Amino acid sequence: MKANLRNSGMDRKRIKKVLNQSEQCFRLKLENNLLPAQTVESLELAEVIDIQAIQPLMENFYKLTHIPIGLNDLKGSVLAGVGWQDICTRFHRVHPETCKHCVESDTELSTGVAPGKFKLYRCKNNMWDIVTPIMVGGQHVGYIFSGQFFFEDEPLDYELFRSQARKYGFDEKEYMAALEKVPRLSREAVDTGMSFLMTFANMTSQLSYSNIKLAQSLAERDALVDALQENREDFSRAQAVGNIGSWRLDVRKNELTWSDENHRIFGIPKGTPLTYETFLSTVHPDDREYVDKEWRAGLEGKPYDIEHRIIVGDKIRWVREKAYLECDKDRAVTGGFGITQDITKRKKAEEALRISNIYNRSLIEASLDPLVTIGPDGKITDVNNSTETVTGYSRDELIGTDFSDYFTEPEKAKEGYQHVFQEGLVRDYPLEIQHKDGHITPVLYNASVYKDESGKVIGVFAAARDITELKKAEKALKKAHNNLEKLVRERTAELENAYKSLKENEKSLSEAQKIAHIGSWDWDLVTGKVHWSDELYNIFRREPQKPGASYDELLNYVHPDDRDYVNNTIKESLTGKLHGIDYRIIRDNGEERTVHAEREVIFDQNNIPVRAMGIIQDITDRKKAEEALEKIQETHIKEIHHRIKNNLQVISSLLSLEADKFSDVKMLEAFRESQNRVASMALIHEELYKGNELDTLDFADYLKKLTIDLFDSYSLVNSSIDLKLDLEKINLDMDVAIPLGIIVNELVSNSLKHAFRSGKTGEILISLCKKENLANYDSSGSGPSCAEKNSLHYMLTVADNGKGIPEEIEFPHTDSLGLQLVNLLVEQINGCIELKKDHGTKFIIWFGNAET
Repeated sequence: MKANLRNSGMDRKRIKKVLNQSEQCFRLKLENNLLPAQTVESLELAEVIDIQAIQPLMENFYKLTHIPIGLNDLKGSVLAGVGWQDICTRFHRVHPETCKHCVESDTELSTGVAPGKFKLYRCKNNMWDIVTPIMVGGQHVGYIFSGQFFFEDEPLDYELFRSQARKYGFDEKEYMAALEKVPRLSREAVDTGMSFLMTFANMTSQLSYSNIKLAQSLAERDALVDALQENREDFSRAQAVGNIGSWRLDVRKNELTWSDENHRIFGIPKGTPLTYETFLSTVHPDDREYVDKEWRAGLEGKPYDIEHRIIVGDKIRWVREKAYLECDKDRAVTGGFGITQDITKRKKAEEALRISNIYNRSLIEASLDPLVTIGPDGKITDVNNSTETVTGYSRDELIGTDFSDYFTEPEKAKEGYQHVFQEGLVRDYPLEIQHKDGHITPVLYNASVYKDESGKVIGVFAAARDITELKKAEKALKKAHNNLEKLVRERTAELENAYKSLKENEKSLSEAQKIAHIGSWDWDLVTGKVHWSDELYNIFRREPQKPGASYDELLNYVHPDDRDYVNNTIKESLTGKLHGIDYRIIRDNGEERTVHAEREVIFDQNNIPVRAMGIIQDITDRKKAEEALEKIQETHIKEIHHRIKNNLQVISSLLSLEADKFSDVKMLEAFRESQNRVASMALIHEELYKGNELDTLDFADYLKKLTIDLFDSYSLVNSSIDLKLDLEKINLDMDVAIPLGIIVNELVSNSLKHAFRSGKTGEILISLCKKENLANYDSSGSGPSCAEKNSLHYMLTVADNGKGIPEEIEFPHTDSLGLQLVNLLVEQINGCIELKKDHGTKFIIWFGNAET
């Protein structure tokens, strides 16, 4: 048999050739089943052996040697085999007892055999079996099995096999015939055959392991190539998003290479041959010399980081160029790598900001009021021309100094400044500016904080209003009730304490409402998958094991009365409009709650919504608290109005008591005017206290009561004067109603005192209407121009048919305290006033309202 093996050419080279023929098919199989991260330990023999290629090889080996052979995996499965003897297949493997002997033989042979060795074993069915292991990468994956033979130098015990046939119930004649077919092999033939099979197993192991490593390397290479390509695509996308292109210049060859984004920025098609001169030709002619100079300086070692213009078609773009130079071992520049960033939008924004700054500065300088910006340290950072005028110091002298140094009461000025930082603003804060020459200017300061982009407070902006004339008027009034100041201060302190108490209650209640339940959701608009946070499940009382509610399920939670509103709002948000809305829901347990929802929609590069995220907050308790707070506020504000009205009536009564001490007619008249002014203000607070509105007043109804009170006050001397009222129902804010009430008081009082001679009949007309209801209006008359009246909304007229204002009185420049007060109050409400002297006296006041 050994000679047959040699003569057949079945040597290692032939085995290797046969195995190599199946390598391509085997490699494809591995590539389909083997991942780079998979290890040899997890493979099975069937995954690393090409059975179809090995089966013919085994059949040829059997024809030459007559040695049965099989290829088995560790599970005992025969993957390929030839020469199995009938005595085993028809008898031993069929009977349970003898089959058990066969299995024991397989188990005994498959364990404890070292690589490159074989193991011989006589099974309990009295036949020889032999195996050698198959190893792949040091891992035992199967074995080559041979057997079902007898050695020719050993006597065959026929009686033993006859007894086996009888013992296990085999047909003795057929069993003995099968025995005669069992090969008789010499020990030399077995040794030679097993030497061949061990070589075959070793070569199979080596080739299989090499192919596994090759498949892993190929898979890893493909993964690396894919990752590299993905990184390249990500890099290109990143450049497109950031409007940043990259380039490389080979200085020695004068070859310029651009990224895709660089081609887009310069508007030059890909594939165009590029050189340094090509780049320079795209530079704006006015910037070309500068760019070339900077590049050449860069070649000498100067950092190259510049901004310049380029020409792209018929458009001009701004770009930023930054380069990193590369040198050889002799430090000679060989090339450069750099970036190009399109900064056109930034440049346009900078130019727009520069123009805006010029415009804003012009507005600031046009103001007649002193305007100042103050840093957190209390130092002046900027002023306008009016500030220079009122202080007597130049802008350079003022900047960097402490702002409080220019007031008569520096500590009071600092307190106001600190109040701005604490509350965010201050309104009508009284101070006195001291000019360098000693002159004093009383002002009312209004200030607020300003912040940087992150929301951090970086300073205060303050404006001062000169109230010199108003101070004169206050001084005249103050002489009449100096002895009442203490009482007024006490009452004012009580009101301030009540107001602070109210604010503290509001703050406490507000802090209590901050405890809120907020849940989040994430909706993939492509797949429809929805994720809910745990708190969202709690808000809706939805079972945790359920998935996040779909869009239709969410709408089913919404209260039927709110469903269309919520649906429409969500659809609007898918177009890019962001909304925060409040609506009601009905939980799974039937409970009704109120929630607040915020959402954000994410769009892809085609502006198609692909994802939505948002939060939903249970604000039921907050809503209830807000309703309770509104009732409390309404009660407190009504009480404040009531107390102010009572205090003003006390002042009026005190003025009346003081008047009884004097007999001088002018002095009595001054007291009466003061009483009427106080009464007009008290009447407003009385109306607000009685009415349903807390901060607006039915001004027509108020005017009726005010004029009746005035006529009652002057009835003894003007009983023959008629009052006509033409009033539209108009609600006015308190800041407008109080000044207007005093104005009407002054004008009607003037008419009652001066317009009609004693005993003469006359008429006083008061009309109030909206601008759109005006008939043809005659704009002729004396007084200041009302060019701005087209921007105002209402007209108030106070007219009489008396003797008219004397010619020697110039309006509005008059010494009359009452008319001066009227002008100041008209200015306070940002209105304008006109005077007509034909057929008596007619004052027309144009004004707006805070609500409109």
